Amino acid sequence: MSPVYLLVLVLGCSLLEGQSVRVNGISHNDDRENEIQAEHPTTQATTTTSTQQIYLSDIHAVLREMSAVLAELKFDQRHTMIAVNNLESRLRASESKVEELKKKVEEESHINQGKKVAFSAALLASGSGNTGPYSTDITLVYKHIFTNIGNAYNPNTGIFTAPSRGVYAFRFDIHGGAGRTVGVNLYKKGQFVAGTHTIQDKGSVSSSKGVSLLLEVGDDVYIKLPAGKWLYDSGLHHSTFSGQMLFYV
Repeated sequence: MSPVYLLVLVLGCSLLEGQSVRVNGISHNDDRENEIQAEHPTTQATTTTSTQQIYLSDIHAVLREMSAVLAELKFDQRHTMIAVNNLESRLRASESKVEELKKKVEEESHINQGKKVAFSAALLASGSGNTGPYSTDITLVYKHIFTNIGNAYNPNTGIFTAPSRGVYAFRFDIHGGAGRTVGVNLYKKGQFVAGTHTIQDKGSVSSSKGVSLLLEVGDDVYIKLPAGKWLYDSGLHHSTFSGQMLFYV
């Protein structure tokens, strides 16, 4: 049962109880009132009318009070419902935000736990000597492996294959003797990216180049020795090819 109906019931019972008391009081004095009525009939009629007016006045007062209480309860209920609806809306928005944050955390965690990629290799596995010149461009195979984390570099083909989408940094160093044109070129998926070439009349010569590339899964990167160019390497590992993943994209 709602508080409003309970309040109405209590007030109604109270009013009836008051009326009952008054009726009982009148019953106990029936004989006396009959005598008074016989003696003063006009006075009795006036008294009855006054009593009825008092009852009506009490009823009206109670009804007004009940109406005021009911209006106040309805007002409070409306405001309570508005507040509850606002809280529910904010709760749903917060839950949605939490889910978004959870997804971002999971994605970042997955990325941070992803495969690490880095390699570095020198041209000759052992000994020393020149490579080239050749009549056509050839893909160089760097055979002395310093490191190959993730095994993305293939020491049999000299080709690096990206295992994940991301930005990768590459560096290549060259060395050669006097009077010979030394140079190599870096390729990505069969397309020229960058190269370094040099020549010197006396003494040895060295050069290097570095680039950062955005690679998709499966993109390959490798070094080519152009036709007519030389390259020297020895146990000092002058000519190298290195790369590493900087970050996922």
